[in-house]
Amino acid sequence: MQSQLTLFLTRLATLLRQRHILLASGLGVVACMLGFQWLKTQLGAPMLDELQGYDQMALVEHLLLYGEAGRGLHAGFTLSLDMVFPLVYGAFFGGLLALMSPRPWAAFSPLAVLVVMVLDVAENFQLAGLLYGFPNLSAAQIEMASQTTQAKFLAIQFMFLWLLGLTVWRVYKRVRN
Repeated sequence: MQSQLTLFLTRLATLLRQRHILLASGLGVVACMLGFQWLKTQLGAPMLDELQGYDQMALVEHLLLYGEAGRGLHAGFTLSLDMVFPLVYGAFFGGLLALMSPRPWAAFSPLAVLVVMVLDVAENFQLAGLLYGFPNLSAAQIEMASQTTQAKFLAIQFMFLWLLGLTVWRVYKRVRN
């Protein structure tokens, strides 16, 4: 008898790999990326969560470059669109991982995306704190946000490598048969 968790993950994986879910979530990823591109144009610089780690000096440089209005705009995007984004890319990449996974792993492969999603949401709250709290930021607050961003990028790399490995395995199995 399957555990409740396994049953739930199997149903979720089955749902996520459906063609219309993949298409809708893929289009959602594109729409969010367009929103982020617009924000970067308004800021005149990359968003904080695109920086792969930063120290106090680099952070202050970016926050000053944004200006007060830019910091407010960035914080608004961070607490709205950037909080929806993990759900959208989670559905898309979770579906791709489930689609590419061998049957016994299909229910558990999308969990790789869950780690990225959790780190992304935690990072968003930290970045909002930095954006709203400027200039009164502690070194510990900056370090924690920087470490979370770096952990998110490592988790993204793992997720993409896992997806690439699953895809290569699937192609190999098809060619072999």
